[in-house]
Amino acid sequence: MRQLTTLEKWTYALGNIPYAVKDTAFGTFVVFYYTQVLGLSGTLAGLAMLLAMTWDAVSDPMVGSWSDRVHSRWGRRHLLMAVGAVPTAILFLFLFNPPPDLSEWQVFVWLLAVSILLRTFLTLYFIPYQAMGAEMSADYDERTSLATARVSVAWLGGLSLPAIAYSLIFVADGGTDGRLVADNYWHYGILSTVLALVTGLLCVWGTRTTIPLLPKAPVQTQPFKWIQPLLDLRGAVNNLNFRRTIGTKLAFGICAGLYVAMSLYIGTYFWEFTTDQLAGLALPTFLATITALLILRRLGRSWDKPRLISAICLAFSVNSIWFVGARLVGIAPENGTLALYLLQCINLYVAVLLVIGLQVLGASLLADILDEQELDTGLRQEGVFFAASAFVLKATTGVGTFLAGIIIDISGLASGAAPGSVAEPVLISMGLTSAGGTALMGLVAWRYALKVRLSRDKLARIRTQLDARLVTE
Repeated sequence: MRQLTTLEKWTYALGNIPYAVKDTAFGTFVVFYYTQVLGLSGTLAGLAMLLAMTWDAVSDPMVGSWSDRVHSRWGRRHLLMAVGAVPTAILFLFLFNPPPDLSEWQVFVWLLAVSILLRTFLTLYFIPYQAMGAEMSADYDERTSLATARVSVAWLGGLSLPAIAYSLIFVADGGTDGRLVADNYWHYGILSTVLALVTGLLCVWGTRTTIPLLPKAPVQTQPFKWIQPLLDLRGAVNNLNFRRTIGTKLAFGICAGLYVAMSLYIGTYFWEFTTDQLAGLALPTFLATITALLILRRLGRSWDKPRLISAICLAFSVNSIWFVGARLVGIAPENGTLALYLLQCINLYVAVLLVIGLQVLGASLLADILDEQELDTGLRQEGVFFAASAFVLKATTGVGTFLAGIIIDISGLASGAAPGSVAEPVLISMGLTSAGGTALMGLVAWRYALKVRLSRDKLARIRTQLDARLVTE
C-alpha cells in the first residue's frame, strides 16, 4: 500500500474528534449537570450511563461484523461513517436540553434514552472509522504515527471544549457559580454539536481517496445473520494476545474513566478551584498532547509496544494517588495557593501524557494483532476487533461514571452544594475512594499488559509470511 498523503492522514485524525466530544461530555459534564443542576441522584445518573453502555455490548459487535461485510461504491467503512456522523452531533443538543419540569424518574429516562441513541449512532460512525485506521497502513511504525496523529488531535479538540466552556460559557451569573446554571449547558451542547458535525464530515470527505486502496468485503455465499457477530467474536477471543489486550484496556479504561468522571467534583469541591483555574488546566493538557506527539513514535522505535503499555499502566496508578494522597495525609499545600495549583498542573500533565500513550500504543498494537489473526485464520476482521475495542472504551466511560455516581452518593455530597461549604468528612470520603479506585484498576491493567506477547521481531516474521501467502495466491 502506498504511503498516506498529508490530507488523508490529518483528515482521518480529525475524525476522532466526535468521539472526543462524547468523552468530554459524558466524562466531565453530564453527571455533574444531571446531579448538581437537575437534581438527579448520583446513583441514577451513573445507572443511566451503565445501562447505555450495556446496550453497546449488543450494538458494537453488530456494527463491527456488519461493517466487515458491507458492499458499496463507498467501500466498507465510509457509508456507515456518513450515516452515523450527523445524528450523533445533533443528539448533543438533546443531551444538554431536557424538557422542563420533569420528575426525577423522568429525568432519568430522558438521560438514558438520549444516551442510548447517541451511543448507537456514534457506533455507526466510530467503529468503521477505527477499523479503517488499521487498514490504511501495514507498516509497524506508520501505524503508530497514524494512531499518534488521531489520538493527539482528539485530545487537542477535547481539551478545547472545557477550556472554552470554563472561560466563556460557565461564567458566574449574578454571584451564582456558572457550573450550576442550567442554561449554560444548552450553549455547551451547541458547541459540542458544531465541533462533532464539522470534523466528522471532514473525515469522510478527506479520506475518500483511500477507498480504492482499502480491503474489500469478501463475496458472501450466505446473507448476514444476526448471530454472525457472536460467531465472529468467538473467533476473535481465541487470540490470546487480543484477550490480554482487551483486559488491559478494560482495567485501564475504568481507571482513567473514574479519574476523569471525578475530576470536576475533585477540582470544584476538594481543591476548590475557580472556573478560571479549571480553564487554565487546558495548558498542561495541551503540553502533554504535544509531548506525546513528539515522543511516542520515537519510543515506539526503541521499545516494543506491550512493554511500553505495561509501564504506562503502572505509572498511571502511582500518579492517580499521590496528589490526593498528599492532602489526605496532611502534607499538600493549602487550597487557594499557587503551589497547590502547580501540583495539579503537574499531576494532570502526567495523567494526560500516560492516557494518550496508552490510547496510541493500544490502537497500533491492535492493528498488529490483526495481522497475527489473519495469519492464523486467513480472515481480516478489523470491524470485529475494533468493535470489541470500541466497546471497551465506551464501557470504561460508563463504568467510570457509574462508580463516580456511587462515590458521590456514598460521600454525602448534596445537590447544588457551593464550593467551600462541603464538610471535611465528605471531602475525605470523596478523595479517598476516587484516588484508591483509580490506583487499584491501574495495577490490574499493568498485570494484564505484562502478559501480552507480540514484539516487533515477531510481527516482522508474521508480515513476511503474509506477504509470501499473498504472492502464492
